[in-house]
Amino acid sequence: MTWLLKLYPRVWQRRYGAEVADLLAGRGFSLAVAVDLVAGAIDVRLHPSATLAAATAATHEKDTTMSGRIASLVCAPAIGSKVSPADQWKAGGITIGMTIVLALIWMGVHVRIGDNPYVDSMSVMTYMFPIVFSMRYTYLKGRPASVQAILIGGMTLFIVAIMLAAGWITARM
Repeated sequence: MTWLLKLYPRVWQRRYGAEVADLLAGRGFSLAVAVDLVAGAIDVRLHPSATLAAATAATHEKDTTMSGRIASLVCAPAIGSKVSPADQWKAGGITIGMTIVLALIWMGVHVRIGDNPYVDSMSVMTYMFPIVFSMRYTYLKGRPASVQAILIGGMTLFIVAIMLAAGWITARM
């Protein structure tokens, strides 16, 4: 997963790259760590002055160094943002509630439009979007709203693009 460190700015990579790569060495893939690394990269790019200021202030304090903050392989702001049982219930409730609402909307569109490969390909979004959206209470908890919006929106657009491509392929068969 060290390839994800290339998402970070060069200044960050020079200061923290080797340190984080050492922590990631020998570890298998983990969705939580991957999401956290991507979220951290987005956060560093959106708020570079805060990160660089922390880097210069962190030279003598272990608690504010990158290794101190990611000793459990959790990057910057998410440390200390433990997922509580209430957060788990929120994520589960949002996933179930949004799945029901989106499934009903999709079924209505499907009945209205009929058998259309593009509409059919969007059926997966009835449960994929709620799962991605619920990450704001789990994997993305403690991250700035801008980082959450970019990750959730980006993942949603990526999944929609894949599903529309699948609909296009199906329409051509």
